[in-house]
Amino acid sequence: MAITALAPAISRSKQKVIERSSEVALRLVPKIDIDKRADQKVFILFLTGIGALGLVSLLFVNTLLAQDAFKLSKLQLEARLLTDQREAYIRELDRISSPNALAAAAIEMGMAPSATPAFLNLDEPLVPEAVAGGSIG
Repeated sequence: MAITALAPAISRSKQKVIERSSEVALRLVPKIDIDKRADQKVFILFLTGIGALGLVSLLFVNTLLAQDAFKLSKLQLEARLLTDQREAYIRELDRISSPNALAAAAIEMGMAPSATPAFLNLDEPLVPEAVAGGSIG
């Protein structure tokens, strides 16, 4: 038998070896089912959803904190204004209740200053003789 007669058999066997080697190589890689891909997609969507929900909640909390900061600054401004008003009222009351202002108001109402001022001492007990025209008892 001549080698040339074996040539077609060798070429066919090479072809079979190539086909089988590609099959073997393909069999080494596990087959991915469509269900597993769907599971991966669902998991990725789940993680993306949780991340998006976390970002939205962070934005919401940050917005609430900013609103509270605005309220705080507004209340501090209002407190300063009320303090200024209170001080103005105290100054006005001091001005009105000063001895000079009280004397001017009394003269305006027709009151005259007393020629003989008398002072009342509340620390001493009341003596019946001190009460004019009456008796205690």
